[in-house]
Amino acid sequence: MRKNLKVSNKVLNLIFGMTAFIILAGDQFSKYFVNSRPQDIFPVEIIPNFIYLTRITNTGAAFGLFQGWINVFIIISIIAVILIIVLKIKMDIKSVIYNIALGFILGGALGNLIDRVIHREVTDFIHVVFWAVFNVADSFIVIGFGIMILIIIRSFFKKGAAKKIE
Repeated sequence: MRKNLKVSNKVLNLIFGMTAFIILAGDQFSKYFVNSRPQDIFPVEIIPNFIYLTRITNTGAAFGLFQGWINVFIIISIIAVILIIVLKIKMDIKSVIYNIALGFILGGALGNLIDRVIHREVTDFIHVVFWAVFNVADSFIVIGFGIMILIIIRSFFKKGAAKKIE
């Protein structure tokens, strides 16, 4: 049987903050690494016919949509960061995995926000052949949202099972 471990708010806040920081640092380091290489070395094949390291810049949203709308995406990113922090404070969910997922999303959002503010574009460099070109921040935003969706689905089915018992 699994015991429910009680984790203090301080520990959960530390997990949330450290997760966001690690994702942000990893994102910024990876973009620095890619941007410090000469353009003519790209693409670099990582997994043959599947994953390549490349370098493109993006002044829009995912999949290259809305190119040139950088100021709009700066505002949207700032609002997203504020909403993530408000969600963390107001929801007060005492789950380690929830705080890790929220940290993934915050770290990714901050990574792309920093690029938009400082460089006026976002560097994307992970190219999966059947998909788009993206970066570490994008990856962790998607992973974080995926975890959040699983948490919501799990919670929904737990509540549904509890109602059947009543």
